[in-house]
Amino acid sequence: MICLFDRELRFCRHRAPRTISPDDKREYLQKGMDQMHSTVTYNTILLSMTSLLDYTEMDILENISNHGRRVAYISLRIGELMGYAREDLFDLGALALLHDVGATQSISNQIFATTKRDDLEKFRDHCIFGQKILDNTSRFSSRKDIILYHHENYDGSGFFRKVGNEIPMMSQIISLADNLERQHFSRTSGYHHTAILQDVIQNSGTLFNPVLTLKLQKIAQEKTFWMDIEPQNIDFALVKHLPVMDIPIDEKTFHTMAQTISAIVDAKSPFTNHHCKGLEEKALAFAVSCGFSDEKTEMFRLAALLHDIGKLVVPTSILNKETSLSPEEREIIHEHPYYTEKTLEIMGVDSQIIRWASNHHEKLNGSGYPKGLRSDSLDYESRALAALDVYQALTEDRPYRPGFSQKQALEILKVMVEAGELDKDICLQVSRIFLSP
Repeated sequence: MICLFDRELRFCRHRAPRTISPDDKREYLQKGMDQMHSTVTYNTILLSMTSLLDYTEMDILENISNHGRRVAYISLRIGELMGYAREDLFDLGALALLHDVGATQSISNQIFATTKRDDLEKFRDHCIFGQKILDNTSRFSSRKDIILYHHENYDGSGFFRKVGNEIPMMSQIISLADNLERQHFSRTSGYHHTAILQDVIQNSGTLFNPVLTLKLQKIAQEKTFWMDIEPQNIDFALVKHLPVMDIPIDEKTFHTMAQTISAIVDAKSPFTNHHCKGLEEKALAFAVSCGFSDEKTEMFRLAALLHDIGKLVVPTSILNKETSLSPEEREIIHEHPYYTEKTLEIMGVDSQIIRWASNHHEKLNGSGYPKGLRSDSLDYESRALAALDVYQALTEDRPYRPGFSQKQALEILKVMVEAGELDKDICLQVSRIFLSP
């Protein structure tokens, strides 16, 4: 399993985040390098996304519970007993891993006051948002409404009142796995497997499909099943049962997956809910105006969509802060392009896309971050994406200010050109494209 980031970091809402030590960085980089791929595949994207989503979980619960991994493992074990084919098992595992992907946007929109997982699960919207995020992913286009209905009850008492076979079978499996996982890890001490299974049996035919209940009972008789879902074992257990789909992803499919990733990133904060998508639109307009080839245009758009993937590491409390950031908070913000670079490397993304995406906060005079690169180390596309990112950010609302008008934003770009931060010719091109008559 790709573990991009140290599992013990604690980024909490109400106290200062812990900084990342050199040992932390070495540990997760080594784990990431061990899984490095030279091409983008379903497994590399899925496992990278799962690791990044750990930080959404950390943002809410102040720790990483491995909830998605355990739900995926339990779902896969049930799917195996159901006789699922290899591709069906992969999709089941993938959807189970991502079943709470909508929690990011739910949290941004509703500002949850609770940090208990059972309370978070009661919010219907995360099912809707999660399904909406995954609807554009062509891989799951035939898996209709699996995420939407993953909290439905067999007797029709769920969020959407679906009954029995009206609920997709994969949704039923994920629901059962989700319930078992939450019960198991909500009990603070002692062996409670018998009590949990008894609860499942009592709810067979009401909350759960009786056929699936029988399958789970069979699996749960194995002592190793309960050992597999312990924190120190779950990564290895999941990798063992999740089929490998190391098939290179074509350009169109990868673009839809990049859109899915960018939607997750944008949903992290209400102040950035259109940032990656907006930057992609501007990158496309810029590329067309410059006469980029179709291939180069697509790569430039992908860099725009993926440039802020590292922001999933940044606590929402920092992104939404209305007052000045502390030096430590500013340092955390400044690290996100680094995580963008490493995540895209592990995914197997093209090196040019990685370079353009991870350089989006670098400045020509060396005052940018995280590397402090100067003009001689920044190619045209890196300079262009940096200028477009500044323009996009300036026109958006932030917690500490309303968005600037197009004219105001372009004036600020001009000031940054005079300060030696941005490329003059590129900013003139941006002005020609976006300044309304």
